[in-house]
Amino acid sequence: ILAKSLLRKSCPGTPLDHCAEVEGPRDVRRTPHRLPAILPLVVCGTIAACDDYETIAAWGTAHLDFQRRHLPFAHGVPGVRWLTILMNGMNPGLFAGAFTA
Repeated sequence: ILAKSLLRKSCPGTPLDHCAEVEGPRDVRRTPHRLPAILPLVVCGTIAACDDYETIAAWGTAHLDFQRRHLPFAHGVPGVRWLTILMNGMNPGLFAGAFTA
């Protein structure tokens, strides 16, 4: 029991767990794209050298099978407009905290 307790304390969680903790500026009933799916998309796109939301959306669409290994993306990848609105409306401190965790 002690080993399991220590293991739980030492495991920081997955990146998807941390992204799920960030609250978005939108009403979740009004959008098919959930924040816990969009944040990893933006991070992966940025790591893949995408430097704006247009190229992030294009990268996400081109790698949708990869994205769906981790999250459903039932409505596909959000477009440039939704990425821009969401990321510009988010509290950067919350995103930074989730990213560094």
